[in-house]
Amino acid sequence: MITQLLYTSASRHPRGHTSDIDVLREAMTHNAREGVTGYLLRDEDGFCQVLEGPREIVERLFLRIAQDLRHFDVVLRMRRTVAERGFLGWSMGYASLSPEDSAFLATQFAEGEGGVLLAFNRIGQVASAGRG
Repeated sequence: MITQLLYTSASRHPRGHTSDIDVLREAMTHNAREGVTGYLLRDEDGFCQVLEGPREIVERLFLRIAQDLRHFDVVLRMRRTVAERGFLGWSMGYASLSPEDSAFLATQFAEGEGGVLLAFNRIGQVASAGRG
């Protein structure tokens, strides 16, 4: 079984800051080594990220992210166990969120668990579009 975790956080730097490349580079290197897959979405103010992999590794990684000084207001939105990965092949995919997608995700997070699942599905659609 695979643990999937979805969180949002605010960023201390605006989108496009050099720390974005550092976050992505570190994620890709670490995740490939640890068997974690996922996707990182970035808007002007923060991050929305899906992590998936072995429970212990995903939980440890999330704790490290929550303590990372490049983030603040880290909010765990979803944690679940699934039979298969949703982001297979992505040690860490990355996309910038359009203002429309950012507004959609904010609305879904405000609507509770059902909304978070819709948001998760939307992230999957963004990831699929990025494969083309």
